[in-house]
Amino acid sequence: MKDINELNIEVERLRGDIKLVRQSIETIETNHLVHLDRKVNKINNILWTVGLMIFAQLIIITIKTLII
Repeated sequence: MKDINELNIEVERLRGDIKLVRQSIETIETNHLVHLDRKVNKINNILWTVGLMIFAQLIIITIKTLII
């Protein structure tokens, strides 16, 4: 059986590990998620732009077909 001193050392090591995990989660939340959100928004804007361009081309083709 471990003595109290060894258990206290183990508890302190676990507390340090928990602090590192919390710090890593905070870094992910405050930094990485912000960058991912920006990239997703940029891709979304590009997709909307391409979609509108295709829609405009369809309108132009429809108008040309009706005129001829």
